[in-house]
Amino acid sequence: MLENVTFYNDPLLVQALRPLSYYRSLDQLWLGTSTIQDKWKSYSVCPPASTQLVILGSLLPNANIVQALQELKPNTVLVQDRQVLAFTLDIGEEHSHLGSIKNTMEYSGTAQWIKHPEDLLNHQSAALFHEIQPAPFDIEKYQALGNIILAPSFCYIHPSAQLTGCMLDASQGPIYIGEEVKLQMGTIIQGPAAFLKGSSTNLGAKIRPNTTIGPGCKVGGEINHSIFFPFSNKAHEGYIGSSVIGSFVNMGALTSNSNVKNDLKPVSIFDYHLATQRNTGLKALGLIMGDFVTTGIHSKFNTGSVVGCHINISSQAFLPKFIPSFTWGEYPQVQTYQMEKAKQVASQWIGLKQQAIPENLAQVMEEIWKEEASFRT
Repeated sequence: MLENVTFYNDPLLVQALRPLSYYRSLDQLWLGTSTIQDKWKSYSVCPPASTQLVILGSLLPNANIVQALQELKPNTVLVQDRQVLAFTLDIGEEHSHLGSIKNTMEYSGTAQWIKHPEDLLNHQSAALFHEIQPAPFDIEKYQALGNIILAPSFCYIHPSAQLTGCMLDASQGPIYIGEEVKLQMGTIIQGPAAFLKGSSTNLGAKIRPNTTIGPGCKVGGEINHSIFFPFSNKAHEGYIGSSVIGSFVNMGALTSNSNVKNDLKPVSIFDYHLATQRNTGLKALGLIMGDFVTTGIHSKFNTGSVVGCHINISSQAFLPKFIPSFTWGEYPQVQTYQMEKAKQVASQWIGLKQQAIPENLAQVMEEIWKEEASFRT
């Protein structure tokens, strides 16, 4: 429950979280079984009636931080390590300048917020274990349809979900099968993992631990420790691992990525804020992909690749580790994806997923076009 609560986008974090932050605010990033904002809704956060509480959009809730916010005095900023976590304003002064607030409180507890795209993957396992609430279900019904379910007491299966000839192994972590999910024959899922509302698999899909398949997604092949934002497709064979995939993505057959370097050294990725490569310190990191991306068959992405938005790309060789937004063609003979064509294709994918075209679609596309002009050259 959130009363008199709003979320704000720290400009530096928005830049650092590109390309995932182009089409969504920080609180709309997906992790575990929901967006960050939805996670806050499971807590009771009720500032005084005369006070507006403004929370950093990428801040992850926990009982201690919620208690600190409840006790935050009016016109006070809560900070940790120079990062503003939240602040309070008098109702009616929501648009006051943050710098005008005089009172500052240093939070001494453990605060966690998403600073870079790969942080979503770092918190993924804990989020799935915390958020998936197993519930009893009619296991005989699913066994009669040829399903094998190991450790069923650690599973949640919505009554409307359809499973035929699948294997679910929740012995190492819980499994969530949501409303109207359809799992085709031969699907194998190792927990912890979540299939959210309306998602589906193709024949023989292999879903390994720490994976979230977002609402309306269709997946196949092998997926490991990855987060698929809503309405994306990877319907065919190929491997996606240690990756975050945006919305309205369509991966051609056998699209795959590497997620570990041959020399086992830490992975570096392109950082939009720094405009250069950044060492993540992680040994496993695959692909960070924005929204409205289409890949051709046999597309191959190297370890630590970053792909922007509104891209149609293919190649028989490994693709570059950074592909700017509005790139079109078969690498290395790529061109600039023309705005009107990109807008038409984006609208078609939105329609295919039976979603309403956002009124600000053209505006956001223009902003992306301008922001990445230097990258395209």
